[in-house]
Amino acid sequence: MQILHFSVQQEINGQPISLFPTVIKTASEVVLIDCGYEETFEQFKRELTKLSIEIADITAIFISHDDIDHLGGLALFLQENPAIQVYSSAVERSSICGEIKAERLIQAENSLVHLPEDYRPWAENFIAQLKKIKRFPVNQTFNDGDFVLEGLQVIDTPGHTQGHISLWDVANGVLIANDALVVEEGQLNIANPQFTLDLPQAVLSVRKIQALQPKKIICYHGGIFETTIEEALDQVIQKYSV
Repeated sequence: MQILHFSVQQEINGQPISLFPTVIKTASEVVLIDCGYEETFEQFKRELTKLSIEIADITAIFISHDDIDHLGGLALFLQENPAIQVYSSAVERSSICGEIKAERLIQAENSLVHLPEDYRPWAENFIAQLKKIKRFPVNQTFNDGDFVLEGLQVIDTPGHTQGHISLWDVANGVLIANDALVVEEGQLNIANPQFTLDLPQAVLSVRKIQALQPKKIICYHGGIFETTIEEALDQVIQKYSV
């Protein structure tokens, strides 16, 4: 099993976007972990080609959680390769496939009640973007402790959203954290704590990650962190614990 990754840097609606997606490759499977925005699809394609991966090679896309930067591009991947299987946590299957409203959309709509007037146009535009996300059936769901591929285990890390998952390379001690953590200015942090749906739960997820004693952490925002991990996780826990 190979863990591959690449960087996507782009501007969307005047905002700089930085993503660090991961691909899991075996002799028979190519699994992309999260698939960016619609606007980043072409750059995803270019970066995957640099890894000698074409869209036709992808067997599955694992959606770590229901956020626009993690599943917004799904429609374009499926349009180009309808055989791609869609994976998700069992918790978030219903929102990813469109049966229920996504937590992030509910949060954004509720925020309009108390937002200052200056911020309302941004929030209304964000809500419109969330409503435009195309929804598709989920082919397979996973629970905490399940194995996606041989040696790659699902780790429930809720907080950022209720059903957020990370992936654990058991043999090599590598955690694909997705949005359970970010790397900011060379340090680990909670991803967007102001938008985290359950911050105390997110801290508990960091404790769960710490108990794994990872040797490397790959974050969807910020990339790879592999030095003084124990100390860095301690700092995150202390920062948000009350």
